[in-house]
Amino acid sequence: MEFPQGLSILSAVGGSVVISLGLVLQKKGVAWLSWKAPKDARFRRLRLTWLVGFGLNNLLSVFYYFALKALTASVVGAMMGLNILFSAVFAAMLLKEPIAKRVAFGSLAMVLFIVLANTSAPPYHAPGSPSPFLIGVFFTLPYLIVGLAGLARWKKRMSDHWYALAFAAAAGSLEGFVIVLMKAMQAAEGGDVLRYFLTPYLYMYVVASLSLITFLQVAYAHGRMTSTGPVLWGMQIIYPVALTYIAFEVQGVPLQIFAFAGIVVCVAVIQSKR
Repeated sequence: MEFPQGLSILSAVGGSVVISLGLVLQKKGVAWLSWKAPKDARFRRLRLTWLVGFGLNNLLSVFYYFALKALTASVVGAMMGLNILFSAVFAAMLLKEPIAKRVAFGSLAMVLFIVLANTSAPPYHAPGSPSPFLIGVFFTLPYLIVGLAGLARWKKRMSDHWYALAFAAAAGSLEGFVIVLMKAMQAAEGGDVLRYFLTPYLYMYVVASLSLITFLQVAYAHGRMTSTGPVLWGMQIIYPVALTYIAFEVQGVPLQIFAFAGIVVCVAVIQSKR
């Protein structure tokens, strides 16, 4: 019995809501990680806020699992662009960051492109297992970004702003990468979740998930949500789309590729000078 595509779409949207709220809550409570004053009520409140956000982010894999049942990793990754819309709303509510007109109109246009990406997708077919070599290469690249940023920072050639963006880009890449890893596990072992423990992908998933949490905290500590967020979300979209076409050999549909490009352009517009 085929998994209903509508439920996969709803799961992808739900995952975007969950991770957006989780990211904003972690940003709101991140100060507890570097707290130096006595641990008072404010410290406990910040810590609880961060832990709730952390818990929400760790629920994301459940949404990914069902979203990927009837959607390709590239489409699920593109739908994560909804994070911009939901994060802007949650940031306005919880961080008191205003929503600019550019963000509002850019988010609306992105939603239209996401709808186009879904409606122009070819008939879904379960993909074969990807090349372990390609998976390994894409797994390594975000750590290379962080390593180069750390080296530049050590030599005092990188400002806080760009340092935060580098870590946001690495975190976004890993966030998109774990979507592909889950799809690779499904392709290799189907619906037998217990057999996932026999694949290297599960352990790469754990390492990537822990790493992106660490990278996010560095990005939050050195940059604003309004600047690091769009970079994070942009890489969440670009990374799984690129890897899906390369590793899974998914059929390229011009209209869908146009939709993916439109989503990336919307992210760039939203990220432009505030």
